[in-house]
Amino acid sequence: MWEFAASQLRSSAGPVLVVLLALSIAGLAVAIVKAMEFRAAGVGRARRDGSGGNGPLIEGSLRSKVQAAAIEALGSGRGGAEARERAAALAEEAAIDGLAGLSRHLAFLDAIVQAAPMLGLLGTVFGMIEVFFTMSGTQGAIDPALLSGGIFAALITTAAGLVVAIPFFFAAAFFDAALAAETRAIEGLILRTVHGAPLRRSEVTPRIRASDGTPDGATAGLLDQALARPR
Repeated sequence: MWEFAASQLRSSAGPVLVVLLALSIAGLAVAIVKAMEFRAAGVGRARRDGSGGNGPLIEGSLRSKVQAAAIEALGSGRGGAEARERAAALAEEAAIDGLAGLSRHLAFLDAIVQAAPMLGLLGTVFGMIEVFFTMSGTQGAIDPALLSGGIFAALITTAAGLVVAIPFFFAAAFFDAALAAETRAIEGLILRTVHGAPLRRSEVTPRIRASDGTPDGATAGLLDQALARPR
């Protein structure tokens, strides 16, 4: 096993395998750190009773910070529409900051998912070039064992690229889904805290704030922008 790995590292595809190994280590570190951050922020489990209902929020979770920002703004104002707008704006700001922090470095996992198979294919191309270069200097009949062995060694990098990419594909999908669910939960939390009850989107989006002309339903758009990252 170790002799085979050492022989592959010494081949023309060795640099590609080293890069794939480095990417897998870095990606695993990012995934572990993000999982810890998601847990610390209470993503997906912000209720103390573990439910998605109206139970008390976990202290220190992102939702509790958003709710605290809205409640503090409501308590410091005189009430009315202006106080609710200010509370919603402060809650949106807290939510955007928290979601942006959670989504930071997730693009690196997406990059690994896209780059690892291409790097594996590049290593295979280098390996095939080496095989055919060796065969070109062979006199007489070509040994089938030499050909098949060279092709086998060349395809190792393609397999390695897929092995690296597939787990991070599922990890990135999990984090994306968790962030999307957290965004929807925060949107509902802001509406419940500021307005007292969740509003239907058809009731929210037509409303215009008198101060700056921003739609009252802009919360969803702002939070979605916080999660936006290149694909």
